[in-house]
Amino acid sequence: MHLILLVGFLFLKTGEKFATQETAGPTVKALTEYVGGPEMQPQVFNDPGKAVEYCAANKPALGIVTPGFYLTYAKALAMEPVLETKREGVAVERWVLIALKDATDDLAGWQGKTIATPIAAEQRYVLSVVLAGKLGDEVRLKATMDVEGSVFDLVEEAKGAADAVLMEEAAWKLFEGDGELGSKLKVIYRSDDLPRDLVVIFGDADAGKTVKTLKELAGSEEGKKILRSIRVEAFTDVDPDRLARARKLFNGQ
Repeated sequence: MHLILLVGFLFLKTGEKFATQETAGPTVKALTEYVGGPEMQPQVFNDPGKAVEYCAANKPALGIVTPGFYLTYAKALAMEPVLETKREGVAVERWVLIALKDATDDLAGWQGKTIATPIAAEQRYVLSVVLAGKLGDEVRLKATMDVEGSVFDLVEEAKGAADAVLMEEAAWKLFEGDGELGSKLKVIYRSDDLPRDLVVIFGDADAGKTVKTLKELAGSEEGKKILRSIRVEAFTDVDPDRLARARKLFNGQ
C-alpha cells in the first residue's frame, strides 16, 4: 500500500458569493488535478478569517489569494508570492468608489460615511491601499456580496443603504453602460493600479513544478480551456514594483 500525501491548495476570493467549496470547488479541482494530480486538494473560501483557520489546521502548500490577504498575513503564514493571476478582459486591476450624482467630490467630506464593498473584511487594505488613505480611517465599511443590490439600494436611497459603493472598475463599466443607473451615479474616486490576485507558496513548500505548469497553461488548448473555466487569461510573473507600492501604503509609509 502506498501512502498518498495530500497537498492543500487554498483559493480565496474575499466577498465573492460564488467562491465557496460547494459552488467553485468542482471547477478549481479541474485546475489542481491538471497541475498537481488527484493528491492536490483545493479548498475555496470567500472569508479571509476562515481561510486563516484552514491554513492553521491544514498547512497548505500553495494558494491563490487576494493581495489584501497576502499583505495582512504574509509573515504569519509564511507566504511568498510567485505568480499573478491575469483575469480575462481585465487589463488593470482598479477599484472605484461610486456615489449619487449630487454627492460631494471632496474626499475629505466622506469621513464617517458608510461604504459598501465586497472586500470589507480586508479593512486595512481597503483604507490604506485601495483608498490610499484619502478618506481617512473613520470610514465605515459595510460588507456586501451583492454589489448590484447595493447599487440599487444607493440609487433608491433605501433604508440602510450605504453612502457609496466600492467596486471593481470592471464591474462599474457594466453599471455605467446602463442608461437608467449610469445616469444617476458617478465615480468620486478611482484607485491606482493594484496588485492582481497572487499565487503564493506557504513556508518551505517546493512548488517549482506546479508554478511552472501554471505559467505554461496558456500555451496549450487544454490549459486554455481550464483557464477559461476560472475566467483567467494567464498566470504571469509578479510585478514587484506594483506589489512594493501596495506594501508601502499598507505599512503606512
